[in-house]
Amino acid sequence: MKINKITFIVFSLFVYSCGLIEKNTLNQKNINSQTSPIKKVNEQNISPAWLSLNSKMTIEKQGQYSKVNTSIRVKKDSIIWVSLKAPLGLEILRVILTPDSVYLMSRLEKNYLVKPFTYIKESIKTDINFFQIQEILFASPRINSKLLNVSPLEVDNQRKYRLSSISENYIINNNYRVEEMSLFESEYKKITIKFTDYLFFDKPKYFYPNKIFINVEAEEIFSVNADITKVEFNKAVSLSFKIPSSYVKID
Repeated sequence: MKINKITFIVFSLFVYSCGLIEKNTLNQKNINSQTSPIKKVNEQNISPAWLSLNSKMTIEKQGQYSKVNTSIRVKKDSIIWVSLKAPLGLEILRVILTPDSVYLMSRLEKNYLVKPFTYIKESIKTDINFFQIQEILFASPRINSKLLNVSPLEVDNQRKYRLSSISENYIINNNYRVEEMSLFESEYKKITIKFTDYLFFDKPKYFYPNKIFINVEAEEIFSVNADITKVEFNKAVSLSFKIPSSYVKID
């Protein structure tokens, strides 16, 4: 498949991280649901009908840096639409995910593919579904784990929490939003996601981060630093995926 490798890495990195999150979640049974910060985090998770965001991303791999501009639009529980552009504005890759399908269109190679969602799982060799990706884009990862330790922190005169086990670590801020999560699948697989510089949106009263950082340590090591330049909630937008007749469908 001739799809620009760096741009596909950006897309896959989000997906891979979500899959690793899923592998580290267990049924929560022994935590006091009335007092746990986990309950408060999950209660305040955002779930807009629509999400639109633009970001400037820097991708680092083995000391090599690439920059790409990203537009992401989410129609809740239905479609995730992604457009990756070079810094000068040329679209490189357009992606649509649905709960059961994947559509990829390369502007550079003038080709496209349509696959079942299992194509994502096979490409990144981890289990993942549409709804886990949606949670990360909403900056609202659900914490379902049986955590072994909950401890308060005091950082810059703000009360926070550390939630940890041998395979997970979360930092929760005083607004009960996840600031950092580190998940360990094995000695050789680790994912760290940081949601920082939260801004409060009066309508519809959401906290959403201004920066998202993802670092994956596995067979290969990647990191993505995303500066969010624009975010809108609950505003219906176009989800166009018109394929030019000259483009070639590939397997």
